[in-house]
Amino acid sequence: MTNPRLLRTSRELFLSVLSGGSGDLEPWVIDRMTSVVEEEDVEPGKRLFAEGEQPEFIFFVLEGRIRLERPGSNPWTFEGRSAIGVFDALLERPHTRTAVAETNLHLLKLRTEHWLALLEDSFGLARAALANSVSTVAAIEERQWATQAQPRGSVAVPISSVDRPLGFIERVAILAEIPFVRSAGIQVLVELAESVEELTFQPGDTLFLRGEPSGGALLVLQGEVVGERNDPALQVLFGPGSFVGGVASLGNPIAAWQARAATHVRVLSMRIEDWFDLMEEHFDLVRSALSALALRREAVLDELAEKSAELRVDTGSTPRRGD
Repeated sequence: MTNPRLLRTSRELFLSVLSGGSGDLEPWVIDRMTSVVEEEDVEPGKRLFAEGEQPEFIFFVLEGRIRLERPGSNPWTFEGRSAIGVFDALLERPHTRTAVAETNLHLLKLRTEHWLALLEDSFGLARAALANSVSTVAAIEERQWATQAQPRGSVAVPISSVDRPLGFIERVAILAEIPFVRSAGIQVLVELAESVEELTFQPGDTLFLRGEPSGGALLVLQGEVVGERNDPALQVLFGPGSFVGGVASLGNPIAAWQARAATHVRVLSMRIEDWFDLMEEHFDLVRSALSALALRREAVLDELAEKSAELRVDTGSTPRRGD
C-alpha cells in the first residue's frame, strides 16, 4: 500500500524540480499538483513517447536513466533526477525525439494541460519555472563555449549598424525580433520599449563586475564586449545582437560573470524586474520566454551531441560528454 506522506513528498519533489526548488510557492499550487500527478512503473526498453507524437505528459524520474533518440543524431541520455518532455509541451509541438527507459523507472507524470494551467494561474510558479530554465540553459551554454577555441555569444537578433541613439520605433523593432519577447504582442513590446535604456562604454570600461550584476540584460548594439567567468573558466566575446553573458543575462547566473568593453560599445539595457512585471500582467510573455529558452536548449544540446557519441545530461541538467 502506498504511503500517502511519501507520495506527497515525491510529488512536491517533482514540483521542486520543475520550479528550481522555489520555496515560496502558494500552498494551493502544491495541493493542485499533488492531486493531478499520476504514477507509473516502467521496465527497461519501454518507450515513454515517440518522435512525432503530441506531448501528453511531463515525466519526472527520481533516479534511473532515459535515452532520447532521433535517427541521424546522437542520443541524449538523462541520468538521475530529471523532468522529461517539459520543453516540447511548452512549445506545443510534437516530440522531436523518442524517449526510451534504459533502466527500471518509477515515474511520476503530469498531463501537459495541467502544467500549463498551473503556470498561467500562478505567477509565482511561472517566475520560478523561468528562473530554473534560465539556470539550466545558461549552464549548457557555458559547456558549449568551453568546447570552442574562440567562443562568441550567439546572435539573438540581427542589428543594423546605427551610430546614433535609437529612436522609440527602432527600439520596438529590435525587441520584436528578440526570441524571449517577440511572441508577446505589440502592447507588451511597446511597454518594454518604454523601459529599456541605451548605454555607451569606452574601450576598457567595465560594464559590470562579478557578483555585482547591473540588474539588466545588456544587448550589444555596437562594438564588442569581453565577458569572463570562473568554473568553468571562460572568456567569451559578445558582439552586435548578442546578450552579454548569453542566457545567463536573464537571471541569477549572470552574477558569476564580469564584462568589459573591448571597443567603443553601445548596449540596450532591459531591466529584469521590468520584464517580470510585464510577465505578471501578460502570460503570453511567459510563454514566449520559456519557448525561446526551450529552443535555445535544444540547439545547444544538438551541437554538443554532434561532438560526442553520447551526450549525458546529469541531475542538474548540465551536459557532459559520454564515455
